[in-house]
Amino acid sequence: MLERLREFWGRLSQNQRILLGSLGAAFVALMIFVMTWAAKPEYAVLYANLETADASVIVDRLRGDNVPYEVDGGGGTIKVPQDRVHDLRLSLAADGLPSSGTGYELLDSSKLGWTDFVQKFQHRRALEGEIARTIQTLAEIQSARVHLVIPEPSLFIEEEKPATASVVLQLKSGARVQPGQIAGIVHLVSSAVEGLSPDQVTLLDTAGHLLSAPNADPLLGVSSDQLALVQKKEEEMTEKVQSLLETVLGRGKSVTRIAVEMDFEKTESTIESFDADNPVVRSETTTNATGQTGEKTETGTTNYEISKRIEHKTKPAGLVSRITASVFVDGNYEDGPNGEKVYVPRTDEEMAKFQNIIRTAIGFDDARGDQLTVENIAFDNSAEEDERRDMVNSQRMQMLLQVAGRVGSIALVGLVLFMAVRMVRRSQLFNPPPPVEVEPEVLDKDNPLLVKKPKEAEIMRGRIVELARQKPEEVSRILRTWLREEAS
Repeated sequence: MLERLREFWGRLSQNQRILLGSLGAAFVALMIFVMTWAAKPEYAVLYANLETADASVIVDRLRGDNVPYEVDGGGGTIKVPQDRVHDLRLSLAADGLPSSGTGYELLDSSKLGWTDFVQKFQHRRALEGEIARTIQTLAEIQSARVHLVIPEPSLFIEEEKPATASVVLQLKSGARVQPGQIAGIVHLVSSAVEGLSPDQVTLLDTAGHLLSAPNADPLLGVSSDQLALVQKKEEEMTEKVQSLLETVLGRGKSVTRIAVEMDFEKTESTIESFDADNPVVRSETTTNATGQTGEKTETGTTNYEISKRIEHKTKPAGLVSRITASVFVDGNYEDGPNGEKVYVPRTDEEMAKFQNIIRTAIGFDDARGDQLTVENIAFDNSAEEDERRDMVNSQRMQMLLQVAGRVGSIALVGLVLFMAVRMVRRSQLFNPPPPVEVEPEVLDKDNPLLVKKPKEAEIMRGRIVELARQKPEEVSRILRTWLREEAS
C-alpha cells in the first residue's frame, strides 16, 4: 500500500501535488472545526448580578484554573460549562467568593489615623452589608441592598430625628414574598439598628413596587394588612375560576377579573327578649283565715316571672360583603374557504353552563348583592399569532442551518474525494506507465505488427525472476525448503 502511494505521488506533477495538499489541509481543518464545534460544552450561569470587584476576582480564578467561561450581562453574569457549575460554586465559596457585599470585615482593616467621621461611615457600611447578607439567606431573595440613615444624637428631644432604612430586594425568577415575610424583613431591619422604628423601614423590589407600607392609611381608613387580605381573596377567586375555564376552553381562551368588598368591622351585640304572653310562675302563696262569724277565707298570692332570653352575637371581621365578577370567553374558530380563521360565537347553552360554573366557584349570593357578567367576545390573537409565527420561523431557520451545515460538510468531503479521484485519473492519462520490453521471439514473424500472446509458463518464469531479483533471501529460503523435502 505504501509503495503504491509513493508511486502515485511520484507520477503527480508539481501543481497537482500543491492542489492535493491544499485539499487535504482543508479537509483536516474542516474535520477539526466540526469536532471542536461538536465537543463545545453547554454553558450555564455560575453567578449573576455580581459586583465588579467580585466578577474580576472570579474571572481571574477561572482563568488560573483553565476553566472555560463566558461573561454576559455587562460583566455581572459569568457562565461556565454546565457539568462544572456545582463544583466551582463549592470551590469558590471555600475562598469566600463572591463576597456578597461588605460586612464587618471592613472593621478588621481599621487604621489608626481614621477620623470619627470615617469610623462612623465604615460602621454604617458594615451594618448595611451584614443586614443585606442576612436578608439574602431567604429562599426567595436573589440579592438585597440596604441603605441606612442614622442621624447624630441631639441634646434636645424635639430636635431628635428618627433613623430610617431603605431596602431593595431582587427576587428570584418566579418567586414572591408573602406578607408575613415582608413583616419579618421589616422587623429584622428595625431590630438590627438602634432607634429604628418598623414604620421607618421602606421595602421595595427592583421593579419599584412598594412591598411595605404604613400600618394604616388615614385617607382610606383601612390598614395595609386589610388591603393585602382583599387582594389575596381576589387572587384566590380569580385563580379558581380561571383554572376551571382553562380546563374546559384551553389557555388564552378566557379572561377573569373579580373585585371583592370585605367588611372589617367586628361587632358584638347582646339581645334580651321578654315573652309577656307566656309568663312563668315564680312563686305562689296561699293563706287560710277564719272570720268572726266563723267563715273561713283563703287568700292566694301568685308571683309571675316574664321569660327573658339573652343572646350574645359576635360578627367577625373580614367577611365578604359583595363580589363583582366579569368574565370574557373567546369563541370557536373554523377554517374559511380561503384558509383563514372564521370566528364562530358560542351558543346560549354553553354560556349558561359557564355562568353556572362561575357562580358556584365564587359562592355567588343574590341576597348579598353580588354581580356576575359573562360575555362571549372574539379575542385579538394577532400578537400571539405573530409570536407563534416568529417562533416557528426561528425554529425552522435553526433546523435549516443545522441541516445546511451537515450537508455542507458532507459535500465538502465529497468534493475532496472527487478532486482526489479526478487527479489520479488525470495523472494516469498524462503520465502513462513505461513501455514493457518485449523479447524478439514474442513478435510474429509473418506480421511484425501483431504480438503473440505470451505463454503461461513464460509469464510464471518472468514473475519468478522478478521475485528473485526483489527478494533474493526469501526465494533462497523457499528453494532450500523444497530441496530438503525432496531429499527426505
